[in-house]
Amino acid sequence: MSDEKKGLNLIIVVVLTVLLATGSSYFMFTKLGGMNNNKEEVNKASKELGPTTSIGEFLVNLADGRRFIKVNITLEVSNDEVVSEIGERTPQVRDAIISILRNKDTKNINSNDGVRKLRMEIMDQINQNLLKGKITNVFFTEFVVQ
Repeated sequence: MSDEKKGLNLIIVVVLTVLLATGSSYFMFTKLGGMNNNKEEVNKASKELGPTTSIGEFLVNLADGRRFIKVNITLEVSNDEVVSEIGERTPQVRDAIISILRNKDTKNINSNDGVRKLRMEIMDQINQNLLKGKITNVFFTEFVVQ
């Protein structure tokens, strides 16, 4: 009889282990799947493009004197009012960007980190002058250093 009890106890332990493993797998799968879906929704929302405005092409000598940069810039903004404000302030916006670009040299902008910093500097400088919203992203639709 003790062999039958050991066999029965072993079967119970195996069944409980299988049920526990199945339940925890289901729980983990549904929770992780739900979290991934939420992350995808957040990423999708953050990847949606807001209003944009092109501020044109810039051809500027770099600070090192022997090279120049040619960029075409499009700005993503927080709302449509900023698009019209940038249109009204085009000379001021272009002047700020030209000043930033003229102070750069080749080593400052030849890396991904340098381009990222340039984007941030342009965004920060222009945002200081905006009243109706802000620039949320700077896109270089053309970027040539020669």
